[in-house]
Amino acid sequence: MTHPIHALYKNRVAKADRPALIDGETTITHADLIERVEAAAADLIRRGVRPGDRIGLCAANSADHVIAYLAILRAGAVWTPLNPRNGARLNSDFQARAKPVLTLYDAASMAATGACSRPLPLEDWLADLPPAADLPPAHDDPAAPFALKFTGGSTGVPKGVVQSQASGRAALDSMAGFYGFTADDVNLAVAPLTHGSSHYVLPVLAAGGAHVLLAEPDRAAILAELKRRVTVAFMPPTLIALLMAEAGFGPDDFPALRHITYSAAPMSPDRIAEAIARFGPVISTLFGQTEAPMAIAGLSPSEMADPALRASVGRTFPGTRVAVLDANGVVHDHGEGEVIVSGDLARTDYLDAPDLTAASRHGEWLRTGDIGRLSPDGLLTLIGRSKDLIITGGYNVYPGEVEAALNRHPAVREACAFAVEDEVWGERLEAAVAVDPGFTDDVGLRAFVRDAIGPVRTPKRLHLLSALPRNPVGKVVRADIRDLVLPGQPHSPPVAQREIAR
Repeated sequence: MTHPIHALYKNRVAKADRPALIDGETTITHADLIERVEAAAADLIRRGVRPGDRIGLCAANSADHVIAYLAILRAGAVWTPLNPRNGARLNSDFQARAKPVLTLYDAASMAATGACSRPLPLEDWLADLPPAADLPPAHDDPAAPFALKFTGGSTGVPKGVVQSQASGRAALDSMAGFYGFTADDVNLAVAPLTHGSSHYVLPVLAAGGAHVLLAEPDRAAILAELKRRVTVAFMPPTLIALLMAEAGFGPDDFPALRHITYSAAPMSPDRIAEAIARFGPVISTLFGQTEAPMAIAGLSPSEMADPALRASVGRTFPGTRVAVLDANGVVHDHGEGEVIVSGDLARTDYLDAPDLTAASRHGEWLRTGDIGRLSPDGLLTLIGRSKDLIITGGYNVYPGEVEAALNRHPAVREACAFAVEDEVWGERLEAAVAVDPGFTDDVGLRAFVRDAIGPVRTPKRLHLLSALPRNPVGKVVRADIRDLVLPGQPHSPPVAQREIAR
């Protein structure tokens, strides 16, 4: 059984009366959830939805959102998430490309949903559905599409990624193994369910656990839930930092908590140490991408306790092969090069772009575009993106290396390195840095980086900011940062148009 929706029914009798979804004052049991999902799936089929049809879903985190997501899967349709934070223009573009047969949206997201050929208000739809009468069995086909997701667009135009059932199942199994979910687990769904947070829905439900759903990242509400009952929470590093600035607390305030997982952006070793001191030995991280969702590698809380491991993204997951590709196109099981992935997790392709799909492959391998170091025992450390390579004075510099060095400074919250055209250097290395209030010692910070990684990788100029702006999915966009601090400056040409120094 390859379709991830089967996880909804695992241990069905034993978990029937246990809470599954907690949304404000509303609690839905596992039995009630299955009944509602099946009723909604049956209604989708009555409306003409067929296996393989795409259905858009634009909504804030809520019980209705989860029910709709699961109903789309149960009906055999292809879940096409639309983040309300994208805004109407971007979501209209995504729908024009995805061509969903139906688009579900909640009342709060109506304006952000964009142009729809067949819109359906979520709350009205779920309000009074008849029970499912004759629902066909879930369709199992490892190659069949399971989801269509658009990438964050942090390096250009967002790409549509079609994830197969096999890919979704591989991510689910790896997540279940990494966390070891049980019926006592309570996951805090505060990061958008349109993105990485969705990967927690089914493995937690399969174990008989529950989800607490928050529509907005209200810091007081998050801390209250973490102190009350939450065992697992997934959030970006920025939100973890904001929580630590919100109020005084210590590990004893979180008796049930066993995982706070960050992803989508790096977290400096000093910030990790601070988070461990404040929340306890519960910090973990995951590394994945839309083309190989969520679970390429992970670092558990026990491994995170070792300061020597905190610069890595963890160890690769069983069942997913990870290697590195050198500049000559040779695959190595350890060493430095472009990170490549094979196995079910990487069974994805790009929407209506066979040439782009082919370019992203090296034989059986998915080329992630990330440059990393892979140890013989499977520990993966990222250096940067292959497309972000900067050639300054004839030397190759990956921004990730520079950002990691900057992030090790105690006054730095996060950093973004970039290149600017320069008559002397070819490309001049600069960086925007979010620093603690009152910090102004850019000269000392440059000296700190020089001592850590040498003069070639030290930015010629630092731009000190209170925070780095982000796109709608919370990612820092290198080109946007450069335009913010250096408006009107010419950009460097893409790597593909330059001779790369080796």
